[in-house]
Order: sequence, then C-alpha cells, then structure tokens
Amino acid sequence: MLRAHYRTSLNRLRGEEGSFVISNALVNVANFGFFVVVSRLFSASSYGAITALLTIVTVANTPLNAIQAGVVHATVVVRQSLGTASPRRVVAAFAVAGVGITIVVASAAILIDRFFALSSAFPVLMLALWFAPSVVNSALCGSLMGDFKFRAIAVANVAGAVVRIALVVAFGAADHVFGLAGPIIATSAGISVTALWVFIAVQREPSWSSRQPLELHLGHTLWAFISLAGFAAFIAVDVVLARHLLVASIAGNYAAASTAGKIALYLSVAVPIVAYPRFAAHHSAGTNARRNLFHSFLLVVGLGVVASGVMTTFPHETVLLLFGHRYVSAGPLLVWLAPEGAAMGVVGLFTYYHVARRSPWAILPWLGVATASLTMSLGHLTAHSLAELMLLTTLACGVLMAVPELPLASRWHRENRVSL
Repeated sequence: MLRAHYRTSLNRLRGEEGSFVISNALVNVANFGFFVVVSRLFSASSYGAITALLTIVTVANTPLNAIQAGVVHATVVVRQSLGTASPRRVVAAFAVAGVGITIVVASAAILIDRFFALSSAFPVLMLALWFAPSVVNSALCGSLMGDFKFRAIAVANVAGAVVRIALVVAFGAADHVFGLAGPIIATSAGISVTALWVFIAVQREPSWSSRQPLELHLGHTLWAFISLAGFAAFIAVDVVLARHLLVASIAGNYAAASTAGKIALYLSVAVPIVAYPRFAAHHSAGTNARRNLFHSFLLVVGLGVVASGVMTTFPHETVLLLFGHRYVSAGPLLVWLAPEGAAMGVVGLFTYYHVARRSPWAILPWLGVATASLTMSLGHLTAHSLAELMLLTTLACGVLMAVPELPLASRWHRENRVSL
C-alpha cells in the first residue's frame, strides 16, 4: 500500500513537472513569436531599440528567480520537517519591494532613454510597470515550486504569453497607437495576468491559511540573487553592448540573430527551474544530487544541440523565415549565436545547481560578463567578432562550472566541503 501511494505521488509529481516543461516550451514559442511580430512591425533600428529596452526585462527576470529560489529553499526546508508555513508575509514584503522598484525605474526613465537613444521616455515608464507584478509573481511561484506543484504556474505562464502577443498584434493593427511603447505595454500586461492567476492558485493552498509564517533565509536568497543576476547579465550583455557601441542598423541585425540563437537556450530553460527544488532538497538533506544533475544535463544538451544544429545548418533561411529580408545580414551572426544559446543553457543549469549547493562556482557567469564587456569596449569589435567572443566565452564558462563535478574534483570537494 505504501509502495502504491509512493508510485501515485511520483506520477503526480512527474505530471506536474512535465506540464511545466511543456508549457514553458509553448510560452517560449509565443515569446519568440512576439519578437518576430515586433521585427516585422518596426524597422531594424526601432527593433534594436525595443530589444535593447526589453533586455532590461531579461536581466531583471533571472535575478527575480533568486527570490523564487529563496522561497523554494525555505518551503523545501519546511516540508522536510513535516510542517507547513504560510507565505503571506513573504508575498506582502515583496509586493512592497516591487512597488519601490517600479518607482525607482520610473524615476530613472530619462537616463535610460538617453542611454538607449530612444525618442521618448514613455516606453521606459511603461516598462517600470512590469516590475511590481514580476516581483510578487516570483515569490508566489517559489511557494508552489517548493511544494513541487507546477501545473498552476504552467497555465498562468501560457495565459500571460497569450495576452502579451495578442496585445502587440492589436497595437500593430491599430497603426502603432503607442509607438515603441506598444510592445512594452504588452509585456507588462502579460506578467500582470500571470501574477494574478498564480496568486489565486496560491490562495487555494492549505499552507496559505497556516498560522506559522514562512521564514525566508536571507543569506541563501542573497547568494541566489548575486549568482542568478550574473547569469541574466551574461545572457543579455552582448545585445546591450551592440546597441550601445555599434551603428543602430547593425545592432538591430545583431539583436535579431541573438533572438533567434536564444531559441536553443529557451527550449531548455525550464529544465534547471524544475530541477532546482530537487537540488535544494538534496543539499538540505545532505544527499547527492549528481544523478539529477546528469539527467538534466543530458536533456539540456540534447535540446540545445538539436535547435542550434538546425539554425547553424540553415542560418539564412532561419533569419528570412523569422524576420524577413530586412534582417538578411543577421544570417552569418546566427552561425555563432545559435551554438552560444545552446552553451548558455548549460551555464544556466550549472548556475542553478551551484546556487542550490551555495557553491562559489555559481558566480562564474559574472566573469563571462566582465570578459565580454572589457573585450568589446577596449577592442572596438565588429558584430561578427562580438558573436565569436560570446560563443567562446560561454563555452569556457560552461566547462569551468562543470569542473567541480568531475570525479577528482568532486572527491576533493567532499573532503574540503567548500561552500558558502
């Protein structure tokens, strides 16, 4: 009877995780479709400006996952002690923080406008509205993931993605009524729908009404924030550098190639997110998570190789199909940026793994950011050279992050217990 109960629970968990991975793939297809639609609605220079501005979302989104990781860790610890705790206080605290960040970004709208050479600060003001619901959503999702419940998040993410792409199409059909701010407004509206959906789901959980408040471990959350911020910055650094240092039309083509190349990353990005609660549970219990890491690694590499292989074999056809003839110069760049996207998926997996173990290796993506920024700024590279640099830097970072799990290094780590 106990075995049957365990098998039923395991099947339910796999169903939850499977629904999240599938929905994440659908969301990423929708998000990619969003950028394709935007590329066809705007000129190359305008598309470069929109992509560079939405890079702020890319950079901010992964550090927000640090909030999620902190809540996941706290919830997993509670589960292992056979107890429940209410996330209400944590959610309220992050709601206040989200509103504060929105105010700060809105206050810096003019400075951001000048940095990206926009024609108005209005798109930045609309982008500021993205932060409050995003911060709250991170805390809410962490609560569900810590209980290994992913299905409600999956549905909410799909709903938000549908709203986002529907609005940008509607704004385009309305003759760009909001101009460059249209895609930004659609992005903010999408995350608001997602956050509301997840909030309703969390309220229905028994833990919501628990008298015991969930205690967030600030040390772990801060470490996750620092580490995942590096990963987010590593993902977006080349597009920001291209927009800031290259001619607008060239930066737009680079942004298109980078967007296409990131398909190889976003196909597998759900894998480390789903695996993270398991990594955290193993670390908390003092057990080995290398088997979960190995299976996740195979899945990430497999998805990345298939996606990047297709795009590298047919770079020009991929660009023409997705973005049209105006972005024909992006084809040669995609040959380098598609494998870079696949390698970035491996970096993301090891980042989450090392965050769960509170290992110093989790901050290595910051080294990649520094390398790309200094080389591009001091060397005045072309778009092609920047793409080559990003591939080499990402591969090197992925290999270095795998070093602690090699047999000899793993034995040395067990003997010396290096962690933060």
